[in-house]
Amino acid sequence: MTRIATMILAAASLALALGCSSSGSTPSVEGSKPISATTMADKASLCDWFVGMVGGYGATATCQDGFIEAPASQAECVSTFPNCAVTVGAFEACIETIVSAQATCTAQSLAAAQSDATCQMVGAAGCFN
Repeated sequence: MTRIATMILAAASLALALGCSSSGSTPSVEGSKPISATTMADKASLCDWFVGMVGGYGATATCQDGFIEAPASQAECVSTFPNCAVTVGAFEACIETIVSAQATCTAQSLAAAQSDATCQMVGAAGCFN
């Protein structure tokens, strides 16, 4: 497993479960806000946004080769949310890339997500540790 895939797997406890299509909604958190500065309410909004794209809390990922899964509850997601040095907007963009890749669930789409420049930056910032 590559480094980025390992980092993304570690983020599973954050609330990231993949395999469904995007809901099209966005969290109510300012995109320029650093992840490290998010409040509990911001984290709850980001968690709800994510699980809304993938079938809800506790949903089972449909892509066996996927990197991350949804947490069982919002409380679990919020309590394990990362503290890293990227903006909410960059974090969201990476998550959307991963969700799309896992929805497609091909080796090519998963590899593209792992090598995505934004996801590489988010991973290097420690968001998936």
